Amino acid sequence: MDIVQREMSFDSCADDERIFARIIEPAEKKNVKAVLQIAHGMAEHSLLYVDFARQMAADGYVVAVNDHLGHGKSVSAGGAYGYFGKGGCQNLVKDMHKLYLLVHKDYPGVPYVLMGHSMGSFLARSYAVRYGGELAAVICMGTCGNPDAAVLAAQKRLSDVIVKKKGETSHDLLFAKLSTVKYNKAFAPFLTPNDWISRDEAEVDRYTKDPLCGFDLTASGYRDIVYLQAEISSSGWYKKMPQIPILLLSGEKDPVGDFGKGVRQVEKRLKKTGHNVRLVLYPGARHALLSEINKQEVYDEIARFLASVADN
Repeated sequence: MDIVQREMSFDSCADDERIFARIIEPAEKKNVKAVLQIAHGMAEHSLLYVDFARQMAADGYVVAVNDHLGHGKSVSAGGAYGYFGKGGCQNLVKDMHKLYLLVHKDYPGVPYVLMGHSMGSFLARSYAVRYGGELAAVICMGTCGNPDAAVLAAQKRLSDVIVKKKGETSHDLLFAKLSTVKYNKAFAPFLTPNDWISRDEAEVDRYTKDPLCGFDLTASGYRDIVYLQAEISSSGWYKKMPQIPILLLSGEKDPVGDFGKGVRQVEKRLKKTGHNVRLVLYPGARHALLSEINKQEVYDEIARFLASVADN
């Protein structure tokens, strides 16, 4: 199937920024089965998803992915990478909804699916309880489990103190030590700071050499993610989550999902609240499943899920 790719931008809901987005779609609109909107992860950008998007588009799906505020081409000259503005992560969620409104206008009659990876999965989970009535299904890839309440409370207090002391757009090495540095230690002896991302050394090298990947968030950016984790781990989130199909994808060696344990917790709690949820754990796979050595297996799983949604 012939596909086309276009780029667009729109006003962010915060900080006078413009949000950059890519749309990859079948050349013939009549062939479209569903729309898949992607929320990328922390310190990533939309270009990383183009190969996956092209395969999905060739199979009849429109794929839309934007660079979040503080990421990729959504940072203007003089802007701060890893800064989400005064509204924190909810600014990113609102920008995602702006993209939905633009794309849905072009494809009003087909199912709309939201997929998020890593931080993007946190955003997708928050988005779903706010705008879930507009979605046909949700895919959460590389998501987190339910953090210990005491640890989460301590992280919130600590991040609040650092932001108050140093400023919202400041940087503090402690945040990286508590997240990505800690994740990578599980794979010692490691060759790069990013070995935790994938077993594919070429993909890890590409990420490591990409100037738009792997940067440290601002102090407020890390704080905002901690508060987002608290939101999506609360009992209230599980109760508010709409009753739509949910696909959880994770590597069994993914530290964000606590090596499978955390993602299983999410599956269990969603089933307790009556949700239609499917969990797929890939043996040996690490965090970035679309960049893993078995990525085609992941592509195929997502394609089957999209087909099941489109057929209903």
